[in-house]
Amino acid sequence: IDPILPPKTCTFDCIYCQLGKTRNKVGITEDYKPKVKVENVVKDFKEKIRGIDLKTVDYITFSGTGEPTLNPFIGKMVEKLRELAEGIPFAILTNSSLIFREDIKRALCNFDLVAAKLDAPSQELFERINRPARGLKLKMIIENLKLLRREMHGKLALQIMFLKTSDGNMLNSRAEVVEKLVEITNEIGPDEVQINTPYRPPSESYVKPLTNEELMAITEIFKRNTSGIEVHSRLFPRKLRKTEVKAETLEVVIIELLKRRPCKIKDITDSLGIPESEVRKCLDSLHAKGLVKLVKYKGDSYYIHV
Repeated sequence: IDPILPPKTCTFDCIYCQLGKTRNKVGITEDYKPKVKVENVVKDFKEKIRGIDLKTVDYITFSGTGEPTLNPFIGKMVEKLRELAEGIPFAILTNSSLIFREDIKRALCNFDLVAAKLDAPSQELFERINRPARGLKLKMIIENLKLLRREMHGKLALQIMFLKTSDGNMLNSRAEVVEKLVEITNEIGPDEVQINTPYRPPSESYVKPLTNEELMAITEIFKRNTSGIEVHSRLFPRKLRKTEVKAETLEVVIIELLKRRPCKIKDITDSLGIPESEVRKCLDSLHAKGLVKLVKYKGDSYYIHV
């Protein structure tokens, strides 16, 4: 569920973002006017679930083209959708920037899983990696993640994107930085940590993913130095159940997916539960119509919405 909609609107302009550069960077004092209302989401949700077996869905996730907590109605959206969701839990992916606001903190407490970004242990690295809107302070974010952990009844996951640059700068992947991130993680006390590296084309071409060996080493550091916290790495993905999409809506669904992030064919088949042959046929059609294009990154082929 995308409560923001294109163009990308966010409080960050992360150098690794798979959605590209932030078109509309919103500061903490700016009055963002949301395009998406509660009734829009409820209407769209009712239409979408007609083609989906809800028993195959693990989570209904709020994400999309920017920071979802910029929409002040997300708490009410979850309340309304729970009436239709047949007990399916709700998740949200947030960059953590607005948790200091009490209304946002209360809204996040309505979710069963909050996956919160934390890529840096210092203001300097925070500004270099996440390029936040003016006025956002990392210390404030960390303190409010601690408060959220105490107030919420659902699960809290920290998402950390480890990366390096083409000139060899390890940024947040240096040993001393990783150790500090482990320390902060223990202070926050999340249920789990999700360790990632950029696998899709990033916003800035100088951003490079870690090798498997580097990511494994960081994963082991977290496992050895945390207690009672699950540590998950992109190297060890958990198996997801498949969903089904009606054939006649496949082009629309794929376009909506590509608007939000570049995808390999496997990403699309895994997300939608559609056979690879059907996905290829649909992508060929969309490519011929000029609606998608193919780009190469790290030896893989990604489709991007035009």
